[in-house]
Amino acid sequence: MSSSEIEEPKTTQIAKFRRQTIDGIQVPPTLEECYSYGDMPYSFVKMVNAKKFGFSSKGLYLHWHDFHHRFDSDFKDKKVWAWCALKFNRALDEHGSLVSEDNSHFYWSPIALNHYPPMIEKAYRFEHVGLTGDQKRHMLVKSLVMEEAITSAQLEGAATTRAVAKEMLSSGRAPNDDSENMILSNWNLMQFALDNLDRELSIEFIQEFNHIATEKTCENDHIPGMLRSKEIEVAKNNAEGEVTHKAPDAKVVDKLLNDLCKYANTNHENVHYIHPVFKAIVIHFMIGYIHPFLDGNGRTARALFYWYAIKHGYENFQYISISALLKKKANDYGRAYIKTETDELDLTYFLQFNLEIIIDALGDFSAYIQKRIDQNRYMVEKLSESPFYKHFKRQHIDIISKALKNPGREFSVKEVEQDNNVSATAARGYLDKLYNLGLLLKYKSVGNKFTYFAPAKLQEQLFAKTK
Repeated sequence: MSSSEIEEPKTTQIAKFRRQTIDGIQVPPTLEECYSYGDMPYSFVKMVNAKKFGFSSKGLYLHWHDFHHRFDSDFKDKKVWAWCALKFNRALDEHGSLVSEDNSHFYWSPIALNHYPPMIEKAYRFEHVGLTGDQKRHMLVKSLVMEEAITSAQLEGAATTRAVAKEMLSSGRAPNDDSENMILSNWNLMQFALDNLDRELSIEFIQEFNHIATEKTCENDHIPGMLRSKEIEVAKNNAEGEVTHKAPDAKVVDKLLNDLCKYANTNHENVHYIHPVFKAIVIHFMIGYIHPFLDGNGRTARALFYWYAIKHGYENFQYISISALLKKKANDYGRAYIKTETDELDLTYFLQFNLEIIIDALGDFSAYIQKRIDQNRYMVEKLSESPFYKHFKRQHIDIISKALKNPGREFSVKEVEQDNNVSATAARGYLDKLYNLGLLLKYKSVGNKFTYFAPAKLQEQLFAKTK
């Protein structure tokens, strides 16, 4: 049946007032507004197919904000009816037992998301790049975890460069300012998550995460790890300071967190199955929604995402930085929350946004791994012509590769330890071997520690005897 054959509404379906917007997102029509235009014919409801009209051309789940710009030729002045029909045809499921402050259920569309798990399963193992066991041990290292610690802090406003932040984390030096304190706290947060994979989620455990996240940098009169006892609003960091989220009443924070812990600790199988990565994203969302602390909610939420995903078998997630991409899409990140909250707690928006971020992060990391493999292969071929080559192990080649790119570059034992997943003794041994071969210089720095650095004419020294 064409739209021209559909019974006309009694009145033109144009809002009698300007629709509310939150951070530029137009709030959907209510069911009451839909009813105000008369009874919707069942033939019209049947026509609004959820697969045809519920997604963009890129397969993204449509919120009213995007929906009402589309399908003019299909619905013309019946878009309020069309939206309500679409919501009916989406046939959303309750998401676990999660409820809001007023006991409204959270919902989701499994059908809209069921293509993501196979994509994640294929990408997160990095099998397509053909890593050997030795390459995995070499390339999947702690220095990569630093990326998430740094970018998560930058997402919250930490102002320092990646190079300076990595130098601080690699060398183990004390932070110089609040930004570096936040980055170090995030690093400790990631280590805490990895060290506590055997625990179940509890309010006390969430508080421990927040304590680590905020113990060195606190705002809004927050006491690290303490649940808030007053109301809080989330506002955009701009001149207008527009409120984008009013957190639930402080009196229900305990109850909502208990519900979240029950959700996290429940084994959702069979007909109630929820993919572990989906649950990790929902935990992330719920910490942001509940906003149980006066400060550090975002960092706590993202750390809990990693903890839950890694706990349930996705250990390679520790090497990808979700926050790096969230930082690039900070506005869309905030709007994913808003779309869920304005459309009757439909979690599909936030789930899909974060699943897209995860797929992109896995793709970026695969490209990084492939680049490292190619660079290592090239360096091995190049150094095979050096008379020193017979003395080199893979770790030596990695150090020399970095030194050749940056004459004068410094190396610490801690950096080599982290980059190669080896002990401090082994790391020192690799550096001393190159020093004894005359390929690195060293000097005594703080205390009795030595710092090694690359000579300016390293390339000449490497190939001197072959000329």
